[in-house]
Amino acid sequence: MSATKPRPHRLIIWSPGDMGGRALRTALLNPDKFQVVGVKVFSPHKHGKDIGELVGLPPVGVKATTSKAEILALDADCVVHTPTTPSLLKGSDHDVLDLLASGKNVVSGASHHNPSMHNWLSESQSALSVLRTVGKMKVTGNIFKPQEKQALGALRRIMQAVDSKPGQLLHPLLEKTSTRLLEKVLPRRVSGERFQQACLKGNSSLFGTGLHPGIMVEQVVLRLASLMEEVQQIHFLEVGDLSAAPDGMWGGLSSLGFGCELHEVDSNHAIALMQHFYFNDVLGNVAHALYGAGPERIRVERHVYPSAARVEVKAGGTVIKPGTVGAIHMTYRGYLDGRLFMTNEECWHVGGGNAHLGPDHPDSLAGGHIITIDGKPGRITFRSEPDDDSFAADWSAVTDISVNAILSSVPGVCAAPAGVLIPDLTPRYQLEEA
Repeated sequence: MSATKPRPHRLIIWSPGDMGGRALRTALLNPDKFQVVGVKVFSPHKHGKDIGELVGLPPVGVKATTSKAEILALDADCVVHTPTTPSLLKGSDHDVLDLLASGKNVVSGASHHNPSMHNWLSESQSALSVLRTVGKMKVTGNIFKPQEKQALGALRRIMQAVDSKPGQLLHPLLEKTSTRLLEKVLPRRVSGERFQQACLKGNSSLFGTGLHPGIMVEQVVLRLASLMEEVQQIHFLEVGDLSAAPDGMWGGLSSLGFGCELHEVDSNHAIALMQHFYFNDVLGNVAHALYGAGPERIRVERHVYPSAARVEVKAGGTVIKPGTVGAIHMTYRGYLDGRLFMTNEECWHVGGGNAHLGPDHPDSLAGGHIITIDGKPGRITFRSEPDDDSFAADWSAVTDISVNAILSSVPGVCAAPAGVLIPDLTPRYQLEEA
């Protein structure tokens, strides 16, 4: 007697942009694995459109909606959550809380790789602490809409008032006022405890994955580390050419700082602050997996600097002229009880002619990954880099890897106990088929 074939997992796609749109298309092309029951869109012109037509496929009879209430009312097993990175500054965590509490598992490609890790925008931070960071934030391009920029300007003026009158008697009132403004303009990131509570309420699970964070460190690096008797320090470098990245991902390459004057990009640029969310989580996952450490023992430092373009490149709607920002180097160092245990470096450039070269970087102008693990009995080095001759700056390859990681995790997340999940590196075995 043949085994009963499992039913497809019922999916909701949240924000079908570059990654979410690819996930939607892949899911629709695999009806034996997935049944897409809803799609949450944010553009009014997409509301009411057939979700198949959104990704160039025949109609499937399901309409996209801008209504969050309609999405929450659907019967679904899992939500593929892929909002834009700037949405993390605009309260998207609260959408995830509501999805989890409604009984839907969530797999996110945008965040939530380790929600227990604290960061500069965590709700555990005081409003004035957040405002001090915002007061130094450098913004380029179109990350924020005009009205949002105005609101951020108001927050900066409040911080200037605090710093000009440092008397402690003013601080309680300003903290209260600042908290109300932050809730409207720059909602703080939700704590891991609140995500866990939402999971338990809805009997659901939350998991964040993708190429990086996700596969490269939480799977590849930690599996390599398992070969060591003792891991003392890890260095991870990811280098990539962003010349084919879609404009909609962050609001254009100028929003990342490319094509801007060099002085406009540093450790306080908006992209540095947003990437802090991702690599904070990565460093927290490594500390937990290797040393059993909680977030209270971990400190993360960031250092971001630009390099001048050597050649002119037109990428999407951005023109990068020689002398302006052509490459951005981001370093996030994780300290455990004051000891450096891991360095995560990201080096992005636009066009091979503007690659940030160095003896410890990939030989390919296209980029790649270099992993170094030091400990006992020695050192492990891993290099991954495409050939320059065969490489085309095809951002879809990066997106496809992340989408595959997200969709392949859906069955396991749906079967897992309620709660916030981390990758499972425990060996699992199956019988060899002779």
